[in-house]
Amino acid sequence: MTLLRIGITGSKGFIGRHLVDALKNKKEVKLYGCDLPECNLLKINSFKNFAAGKDVVIHTAAANRGSDEEIIAGSVVATYNLISAIKKARGKPKLIFLSSTQAETDTVYGLSKKLTEILLQSFSQKYKIPVTVFRITNVFGEGCRPFYNSVVATFCYQVANNEALTIHNGGKEINLIYVKDLVKIILKEIFFPRKQHFYFRKITSNNIIATKKLAQLITSFQDIKNLKKLKSKFHRDLYNTYLSYIKQ
Repeated sequence: MTLLRIGITGSKGFIGRHLVDALKNKKEVKLYGCDLPECNLLKINSFKNFAAGKDVVIHTAAANRGSDEEIIAGSVVATYNLISAIKKARGKPKLIFLSSTQAETDTVYGLSKKLTEILLQSFSQKYKIPVTVFRITNVFGEGCRPFYNSVVATFCYQVANNEALTIHNGGKEINLIYVKDLVKIILKEIFFPRKQHFYFRKITSNNIIATKKLAQLITSFQDIKNLKKLKSKFHRDLYNTYLSYIKQ
């Protein structure tokens, strides 16, 4: 049996933890994490051992809070350091980068993601190294940090703790994907043999809901007694996310 060596930056983060849970019991896989403080994305030497000898590298880590400079560095500089370490290690792992649909906006965070996508496309084409870029819509699920970058996590936490919800721009529709569904897509990509060196895919879902309706739906979970009343998989995924905050 050939052992597949998979490195994950941000393996202790929200998506990273779900990836680790999905992969850790696979006998043909050995996992390597890159997390602070030992593995600093802004210090190229931190990647020296991490980049060497990997078959797949999944790049989930980034900065989405801080000054403009910190946000840009957290995506662009960190990724540049990672690919520089891969070049020095003379390896050719499949590199999977988790970008964001924010790359389609003019926010600093969005621009940092767009620049990173361009950097990786150039890297892939120049060095013939397989790179997959997933531009992902809003991700929700168990373990996501409330009051950070997920309205679902914030609403679930507030309802679970009997706190008042503050709704901004209630008519705005958002597209949401459940983290475990996203992980399934990433797992498929890990093992899929692509012919082209660079592959780009935008990942969205059919889960589109206005912010006000999302708040009302999550608030209604307090009175759920019969799970059969949950109309769809999306509602069940939201409900399971809500339950995870009650347990905290």
